[in-house]
Amino acid sequence: MQVSSDSPRARWAGILCGLGSALIWGAFPVVTRLGITQQALDAYDITFIRYTVAGLILLPYLLRRGLMGLSWKAAALMVAGIGAPYMLVVSLGLALAPVEQFAVVTPGSMIVFAALISACGSRALPPARETAGLALIVAGIALAGMQAFAASRTPPQAYAIFLAGGLMWAAYTVMSRRSAASALHATAVVSVFSMALYAPPYLAARGLALLHAPWPDILLQALYQGVLVSTVALFLFSQSVRLLGPATGATFAALVPGSATLLAAVMLGEHPGAPLLAGLAIVTAGMALTLLRPARTRGKRGPDGTTIVTRP
Repeated sequence: MQVSSDSPRARWAGILCGLGSALIWGAFPVVTRLGITQQALDAYDITFIRYTVAGLILLPYLLRRGLMGLSWKAAALMVAGIGAPYMLVVSLGLALAPVEQFAVVTPGSMIVFAALISACGSRALPPARETAGLALIVAGIALAGMQAFAASRTPPQAYAIFLAGGLMWAAYTVMSRRSAASALHATAVVSVFSMALYAPPYLAARGLALLHAPWPDILLQALYQGVLVSTVALFLFSQSVRLLGPATGATFAALVPGSATLLAAVMLGEHPGAPLLAGLAIVTAGMALTLLRPARTRGKRGPDGTTIVTRP
């Protein structure tokens, strides 16, 4: 039985899906930067591995289902938003800047861009409670990034690249909701079309040179990028957006800085400072304000026919 997207059950399902996608995506910058800087791979290799694996997994499903009424324009925007173009953009940025700066700039800007695009599309501002939550999330992410930015020698173009990644991600978030695509269908469209568009030019330019890289490096990227990030996490994120809406669903990206920081501490030996921890606490408060709605009001008719509002 299909559950209404306005029901409490659907809302909690959306929250759990959003949490799952954020935790998986938190390791994305760590694993990607590891592949680019410490393995015999580059951004183009990792992009090829990611979407070839995910595309092959989901190709049978898409062949059976087709576009299911999805317009080519919507499919193109979804693929550009979080498919191979997005992966190339953020991978090039991660070759120039550390994980913490991606984790601060891209998810934070995505939340803002998604809220702005949604507001422009509906020609209405989000409720005051959600606006306050979004403001807290952005402030917390900015505070979390203070330590990384203060000691950074990152070139300015890296920030522009990460902002572009945030805008692309936001475009996918809004379009997947507007197109009413199911989470699995949206995931299949992005993965299969990214493989079809990216694999031929990659193979034409590089042939099978990737096979000379160490197999453990290839398998790590294939498992994480192709299965977990591009298939499992994208499905969970799309489901969260479908159930909660683009502005609210996008707020789960605010967990990426925290999870990325914890994983970077474990895998790369990086340790968070006080500004980062304070920022993450503010982000958590902002997410709670955005996601946890107050109890709904209900009414009964008075003797004069007016509605008396009561709390359950």
